[in-house]
Amino acid sequence: MVTFGLFGGLRPRPFARLVAVSLWITLATGCISQMKADIADNQQRLDSLEDDLEVKRRELEEALAEASRVLRRNSADQGLQIERIQGRLAVLEGEIAELRNENSGASQAQAERSLELQRQLAAVARAAGMDVALGSEEIPKSKSAHWEALSKSFRINKHSYTRALARAYVERYPKDDHADNAQYMIGSSYLKQGQAAAALGEFQKVLSTYRKGDAIDETLYDMSQAFLEVRSCNDAGTALKALLKNHKSSPLVPNAKKELRKVRELGAADCDDR
Repeated sequence: MVTFGLFGGLRPRPFARLVAVSLWITLATGCISQMKADIADNQQRLDSLEDDLEVKRRELEEALAEASRVLRRNSADQGLQIERIQGRLAVLEGEIAELRNENSGASQAQAERSLELQRQLAAVARAAGMDVALGSEEIPKSKSAHWEALSKSFRINKHSYTRALARAYVERYPKDDHADNAQYMIGSSYLKQGQAAAALGEFQKVLSTYRKGDAIDETLYDMSQAFLEVRSCNDAGTALKALLKNHKSSPLVPNAKKELRKVRELGAADCDDR
């Protein structure tokens, strides 16, 4: 005998109903099992990504520690070593960024740790005198505060920070009375670090852009020193002569006269252009 169920359809016989329920349970169990398997696979992938991220961070920390050791040794080839380490760090940071994109579930603590490593890297690079760009939040908002920070940085020989602030100052206030001095500071900081070729390029910008500025005499004097560093004695003498001829009231005149006498006495052993 067949009866009607709640929904107006035929009510299956007990055996048929049992088969249907069993089939439903089997299908449901299969779906649940598949869901569990998918969840497990996703969790395994997430764990793997987190492990990879942690490995890369450890490598980054080791490279940063190596950079600090190089800085403390103050070896002659420090700049080259720091540059190599910085290149390695850049690669690691790129790999970490890729992993971070894949692993959207990374914790806030991990993100903060990466930022802290980046800050440490910038600090090591600046302490080594390497050029590191400043974030907008690191540059004083007002012109007076900017100039004060730049002047202080220059006085205490924070070379990388000086150059970054000076470049930002020249870019923001190219017509300001201090712009020529800021440009001069870039070249002077390079010269103090023994990077004479880089210094000469920056000094040339002072001469070509700020011909009427009050930093010309200092620029010419320091250019003479930079030329001597690259064994270009004739150019050094030319720079000193220009200072003596065109800036007779400069406080650098006595030193310039002494330096010019020394330059004239140099021979082929000290100069490549004699």
